[in-house]
Amino acid sequence: MMSRVGRLVRFEMAKLFRQKLPYVVLFPIVASILLVMVRGLDVQGEAVADPRIRNGFEYLETSCLWALRLVSVFAVVIASLSLSGEASQGTYRMILVRPVTRTDVFISKALVIAVVVIVLFIATALLSYLMLHLVHGFWRDGSYLSPLNEGRYTLMGEEVLSDPNRAKEVLAADFRLAMTLSILPLLASGFFGLLISSIFDNTGAAVGLAMFLAIALYGFATVDRQAGKYVFSHSLEYGLTVAKHRAEGYSDRKWEDEEIQRTWMVPLLSGVVFLGAAYGIFVKRDILT
Repeated sequence: MMSRVGRLVRFEMAKLFRQKLPYVVLFPIVASILLVMVRGLDVQGEAVADPRIRNGFEYLETSCLWALRLVSVFAVVIASLSLSGEASQGTYRMILVRPVTRTDVFISKALVIAVVVIVLFIATALLSYLMLHLVHGFWRDGSYLSPLNEGRYTLMGEEVLSDPNRAKEVLAADFRLAMTLSILPLLASGFFGLLISSIFDNTGAAVGLAMFLAIALYGFATVDRQAGKYVFSHSLEYGLTVAKHRAEGYSDRKWEDEEIQRTWMVPLLSGVVFLGAAYGIFVKRDILT
């Protein structure tokens, strides 16, 4: 079985990267990173006493947050095209006459989606890190700068006590934790698209419904903060937002064990449910007519 799945994965990856979609996807991701990084040019020459000073980790986490939001969207799109695309083109007949099963096909599709999501995730992190050093740089004059000086300031309507002594090692650990917590929500988004793709033979219907539901769920989570904690795609927000606020100098923003557990547990369970439901639908549907 593993050899059959391996051959199918190689075939699917080659077929995917012969298309334009994976390369088109990179443009808005790169653009979002560049737009955030270019903001750093506005503060490079400011004095340390200026409370608007920003540090490199703030820009790094902001760029990753915006880029990974796009990765989440593209994961839904690419996944929603996977099974429905084969059905609409009628290629299942050609595939299933060979010594492969529907289970082999499904596993290969799920693995390809996971690989694409992880590749985009790694590319986002590396590109953000690279562009940060090229455009802004982590440190100025060899030392870490806090965005706020000692004292109290009002940010976004809230009075914030700055914490300029947070060590760069702490912020680096924050960034690593935030990025680790971002992987499962991205995978869950891809498996959500796979579930929708297993229902339809028409790619347009699959992509349209997947995007509508993904946007509706994200909007619901944004409006209802409490219920939004249990929406798989919104789990992407917690880690990078906390890390960003800590880099900005919010002295009262701390990691919460309960929120960390929910951030990985919700997309993990959601992803398992999506995969199980998609597999059940795929193996029972009549895909050869």
